[in-house]
Amino acid sequence: MTRFTNEQLRTFTLVVDEGTFEAAAEILGVSASAISQRIKTMETSAGRILLQRTNPVRPTDSGEVVLRVARQNEYLNAELEQELGERSGQGSITIAVNSDSLATWLLSAVGELSRCDKIFCDLRREGEQHSSALLRSGEVMAAITSHPEPINGCEVEELGQARYWCVASQEFVDEHFKSWPHHITAEELNTAPVIEFDRKDHGQRSSRHLILKAHNVEDNGGESPSIYIPSSPDYARAVEDGIGWGLVPESQCRQGLESGTIISLAGEKPLEFPLYWQRWKISSRILDRVTERIYEAAQKYLEPKNNT
Repeated sequence: MTRFTNEQLRTFTLVVDEGTFEAAAEILGVSASAISQRIKTMETSAGRILLQRTNPVRPTDSGEVVLRVARQNEYLNAELEQELGERSGQGSITIAVNSDSLATWLLSAVGELSRCDKIFCDLRREGEQHSSALLRSGEVMAAITSHPEPINGCEVEELGQARYWCVASQEFVDEHFKSWPHHITAEELNTAPVIEFDRKDHGQRSSRHLILKAHNVEDNGGESPSIYIPSSPDYARAVEDGIGWGLVPESQCRQGLESGTIISLAGEKPLEFPLYWQRWKISSRILDRVTERIYEAAQKYLEPKNNT
């Protein structure tokens, strides 16, 4: 069985974080050759290459496993020292979170953790489809993700369903969809601008399909002109201001839907996407408490999870 010392694991993490052997050597107060030898010893013990000698260095697939374990080891040692009174300060945790969750419901959990539990969150904003990479590298301890499959070393459970509506302002509808509310054509959608979060966002495809299906229209394979706004509150405001149509979380458009200033382009048919909480599979008092707070907030703000 391959075993690494705490010194080796810390060295490995520093090399990856700093990008070069020389930078890690300066922090540790040793020579770059000593750092190189430690990494070579680890690779010999593991029987595989752990680092790509690029500039900056990058972990291989096997190296990412070592990196995650190294970060977990460092975190658990720090938590142990804190519980034994050997280290002052409060608990902290890094979490990858998508922009919509951050803008709509997650801050309630972050606030409870800070006020009641003295646990402070370092949030890394990343699309729910792409946060797995941060978990694999150990850069974050947990993530809100759209993937139900746990990555190595993690466990996952569904939080609930995030509900979205395909919406536009009344003024936008009047300008771009002349036969509303009776009809929307594929050609009209091809010319009506859509708001997208960024180029990782694939919401237009599912939204377009839902809108055309609601109006019994076959999709001609076209696309709407895209306007990119990588901020959840500003995205919702852009739709409200009539800049384009978009897929907006229910909590951000509910008031407009009720007042009639915002129109649902697909009638009474929302889109629902499952969200999952994926975390390190380790025994940690802090991580367990964070998980409890996340579940509490999800139960209040998300639709019930799909048990079918």
